[in-house]
Amino acid sequence: MAASARQTGLKRSKVVANFLSDQQQMINDKKGANQMARNSMVLSSCQRIFEEEDFNVVITTSPEEGLSLVLDTYFDVVLCDWMMPGLDGMDVITRLEETSPGSAVVMITGYPSIERATEAMKRGAMDYVAKPFTPDEIIKAVDEAIQRKEGEERKVIERFGALTKTGKISLPSIDEKMLQTLSAAIDERRQMEAKPSLEALSEPERLEEMTLAVLNKYARDTNNLIPILQAIHSYAGYLSYETIGLIARELKISEHEIFGTASFYAQFKFEKPGQHLIRCCTGTACFVGGGGVILEAVESKLDIVPGQTTKDGMFSLERVACLGCCALAPVVTIDGEVYGQMSPAKLSRAIDKIYRTESVKSD
Repeated sequence: MAASARQTGLKRSKVVANFLSDQQQMINDKKGANQMARNSMVLSSCQRIFEEEDFNVVITTSPEEGLSLVLDTYFDVVLCDWMMPGLDGMDVITRLEETSPGSAVVMITGYPSIERATEAMKRGAMDYVAKPFTPDEIIKAVDEAIQRKEGEERKVIERFGALTKTGKISLPSIDEKMLQTLSAAIDERRQMEAKPSLEALSEPERLEEMTLAVLNKYARDTNNLIPILQAIHSYAGYLSYETIGLIARELKISEHEIFGTASFYAQFKFEKPGQHLIRCCTGTACFVGGGGVILEAVESKLDIVPGQTTKDGMFSLERVACLGCCALAPVVTIDGEVYGQMSPAKLSRAIDKIYRTESVKSD
């Protein structure tokens, strides 16, 4: 990737142009937004639009390459086409939640619909622009996305003090006794109402009951949003879109504000976790010892990437910077158990063993 500097002093946000094409561009400014372009006409048009607005322009060749850049550089805004070869817009948003949660996403599509716009916003997009668009429309979308994202950040900073844009805040663990107490109270109430116990309910019904109980526990106060999310996440293992929608309605705030707040924290997940968690270390010692090869091997075997769960719900995969076991590098953990001096073959056997064990249990 190449970058060109702005001529007039202050830079605007960096923008990765992500428009479905073998020609893709990246535009840089003060903080960092990102776009990628479909054909030469869209590419040259966007390049001209943003250069006239004093953006720097960087060229990349694929969504994957654009995403790799955010590992080293912070970007404020990502302009991302819905449909792209390999990774589509939803894939990009999911990956950005892991690698650059502070970036605002503006989705661009030639096939606009209310359903797509809703899905994009639920996933974390700040705006949604239909092609063809005018220069004023795309510039306005980027500027408003930056403003909204900065507004969300200010709210988080007001609640928790100074926070670097690329940092993640570590949350204290939730008191499991509190969740047990709430579960017991729910069961007691349902018994008095001659209704089935919490355990007898379907998963969505259980989660709704617990969410309402947690909201009541914290007096439905928006100042308690983080502990509310933390308690529900601890109970379910993730924050579902339905749960976030329920919290938004009960607290009378937008779903987008909840997503924006939660995305600052690495601990919050938005997809149901697998029964088993594999964490691959790609820190310096592990990477030199073959950690990258091991990660690629498990991705291929399970057909998932970090942050995803297998279709059968058996495994979730995470990539971590360090597990604190450098002397045993390369290291992988499975359900918290450390496996040192790991190799692709050893990890494959460990995964197969878990599948066999689970198969016996089901029989």
